[in-house]
Amino acid sequence: MLLHPRLRGVQVLLYRAAEPVRLGRADDDGMLADGTFRFHDDDGEDFGGFCMLGTFAERAVISQNSCVPIDLDIPFDVAALVGCGVPTGWGTSVYAAGVSPGDTAVIFGAGGVGSNAIQGARYAGAANVVVVDPVAFKRSKALEFGATHVFATAAEAQEAIGELTRGQLADHAIITVGVLSSEVVDQAAAIVGKGSQVTVTSVGRSGEKQIRLAANGSVVGWQRRIQGHVFGMCNPLYDIPRLLRLYRAGQLKLDELITRRYRLDEINQGYQDLDEGKIIRGVIVHGA
Repeated sequence: MLLHPRLRGVQVLLYRAAEPVRLGRADDDGMLADGTFRFHDDDGEDFGGFCMLGTFAERAVISQNSCVPIDLDIPFDVAALVGCGVPTGWGTSVYAAGVSPGDTAVIFGAGGVGSNAIQGARYAGAANVVVVDPVAFKRSKALEFGATHVFATAAEAQEAIGELTRGQLADHAIITVGVLSSEVVDQAAAIVGKGSQVTVTSVGRSGEKQIRLAANGSVVGWQRRIQGHVFGMCNPLYDIPRLLRLYRAGQLKLDELITRRYRLDEINQGYQDLDEGKIIRGVIVHGA
């Protein structure tokens, strides 16, 4: 589930049925599979929960199609991570980008999604996993999750990639920054070589809906590909159990993703920590 990083003090995130957001089947209005809603205002108008679920609520009515069974020995706070951020990041590298053994992958943004793109790239066998992130804490954590090189700026990474690849540049640029911008896309396109791919996971601000690259030089002449995706191209019923098996086998770090646990009444502090780059993943624990 993706939430705006500057949301404040909301216990249940709702969208009016009359204002659709196209995220997937029924996510545009939040209607449950039986054609009903569980939220209503005083005038009787229906509201749908975000992604048919809503957020931050201790209890919810959901369709069985929105449930993925997990084994009893998996802690809920760990299992919660594989609901979105982990498969989105991991799948970005493994499925959407198609990282192969020996590849050089550059990941822009090492937050909750980017950290798992790092893990996915290493799992897929990348020889070089290069991370670009301006936050020192996130660069340090990126090394723990499998990054081989970390840089504060794209310019620093660009110079190092040239040396690492003898001028051939990277095979993959993976964009997992908090907010997509045309500047980051330009940097990503410049850091990959001929026949390589830029994979876009991030979403942009509502007012910035276009990315522009020089067709003859950047795209056609260099045969570069731009790939977008949703949820890392993962299948929840298949990939969530798969990721938990990798966790059990010690091949996927999940506990280490949780920087801090919060009570529900500490949620504003959680968002402040997120804004300030102090956490990789924060988890709300009800009843704590």
